[in-house]
Amino acid sequence: WECRPIFYSDAEYDDVKAEIFSSKGYICRVNPGKYEGVTQSKLDGLLNDAVKVGIKGMSSPESMRKMGAKDALVKIRDLRCGLPDTEAYYSMEELKKGFSRTLAGGGIRVLKQNRGSQGEGIWVCQIKGGEEKKAANGFCPPDTIISLQEAVDNHKEEKTLEEFTDFCKRYLDGAGGQLVDQKFLPRIKEGEVRVFMIGDKPIELIHKTPKAGGISATLKSGARYVRYPPTEKRFELLMSYFKADLPNLMKALGIGDQPLPLIWTADFITGPKKNGLDTFLVGEFNCSCVGITKQLNLSSVVARAAVKVCGGRVQSKL
Repeated sequence: WECRPIFYSDAEYDDVKAEIFSSKGYICRVNPGKYEGVTQSKLDGLLNDAVKVGIKGMSSPESMRKMGAKDALVKIRDLRCGLPDTEAYYSMEELKKGFSRTLAGGGIRVLKQNRGSQGEGIWVCQIKGGEEKKAANGFCPPDTIISLQEAVDNHKEEKTLEEFTDFCKRYLDGAGGQLVDQKFLPRIKEGEVRVFMIGDKPIELIHKTPKAGGISATLKSGARYVRYPPTEKRFELLMSYFKADLPNLMKALGIGDQPLPLIWTADFITGPKKNGLDTFLVGEFNCSCVGITKQLNLSSVVARAAVKVCGGRVQSKL
């Protein structure tokens, strides 16, 4: 087995295509929109076409899009790692009707935009005390006041339901616009556990604990990160559940013909207990901007995983 580096540009399209189509698989690391002479749609089309003829993409643009989009949480809601009470909105009509209904159902909700990072556009939402009486026929009227907290910096504010849904239009506009609506998991205050994966092999667990009084587990918000091996006793149950879901994950996402990503992460939140045991629910997948730049000791693990995806075996000397 060998791996040959090639550099894509639109001018070299035919040569790159010939190289990819004569291979068992490809690993693509091209940061979208960062390079002159690269039309992203043209490159994505090439890589997706290669997958259609049986070449293994690690990962293909389609796989990264479907796994990285927030509505992946809707698609996995029937897996052990999914939250059944999860909805997705792609238009203002869907948002206004759907969010009014879920909010009227009581409890705290979380709205997550598809774009952004570091907690931007992730809102914890609850009907303000005393406003519950306005709900009728299973829906909240537009003038219902809701209390809000954004995960990016944990700031709090209040808006009417109509003001907030109008504000959220920005999250629906443009390519990839969508919002996911979920039941709030109060144990988020205990932190998230990021599982760092290479193929189907767990490599490391990162426990991300929010700053006191906060809900965000990002470094920007002041969260504390502690790293553990995947065999850490306190996360043994989480890992057993996750491993049980792995064989069904890509099928649930609608990409069952593609392999698990080569390098990826899954962020878990502790959910309510079931039969006396904790549950663990995915809050996000990431397979588009994960790497090992600062962990080059893992390069041989990545190589083994790539060869395995392509149907081969690696000698132990690698």
